Amino acid sequence: MNDVSAATDAMASVTHEPMLFYSPGACSLASHIALEETGKPYKPMETLLSQKQHLTPEYLAVNPRGKVPALIADGRVITENTAILTYIGLTYPETGMWPTDTIDQMHCISQMAWFSNTPHISQRAKFRPYRFVDDEGMHEAVSAKAKANYWQDMKEIDDLIAGKKWIMGDSYTVVDPYALVFYGWGASHALPMDELKAFTQHKNQMLERPAVRAVLEREKNPHFK
Repeated sequence: MNDVSAATDAMASVTHEPMLFYSPGACSLASHIALEETGKPYKPMETLLSQKQHLTPEYLAVNPRGKVPALIADGRVITENTAILTYIGLTYPETGMWPTDTIDQMHCISQMAWFSNTPHISQRAKFRPYRFVDDEGMHEAVSAKAKANYWQDMKEIDDLIAGKKWIMGDSYTVVDPYALVFYGWGASHALPMDELKAFTQHKNQMLERPAVRAVLEREKNPHFK
């Protein structure tokens, strides 16, 4: 997965800057915000899922799985938020977004892995039940159950934040932008997210950060208006 198209490779070699492929409203928001937080130059590459740009031959040369985000760094490709966010934290230690303690680092990875394998899967099942069951007559039930599961996931995140300033404790980490993704999706599901006091406070703190505001404006993100 380190092979990229000639055009993309040429751009990377000219700019010597990381290139992030993202789609507005997708989970790539997490990596987009984290890169912006570094204050270092990078090239944001809008890749619209709604227009199937993630399925073009050019993008599939970057990520054959046809998903965002994908990051080109030093001419090589990294995919999946958990990996990209870990890379950002390790590569830019001056930002303080990655703990120095090894166990704390593992806790960050563990939390991000849970985000990707639990609430993200509920989100996918709600909107794409056909990926989980072939019988069209069951799609509505699968979607409804997925929405209920997603709400339980949101309450779990609320409990995780309760009594803490940020997801992982007193310090802002790469995990926090990832959490914001799920708040936005929940709001767009018309879930009563404002009932989740700790999670809502976290969202409000995130929206006060210049990097977050800059990325949401660049993306015209549909989940935060």
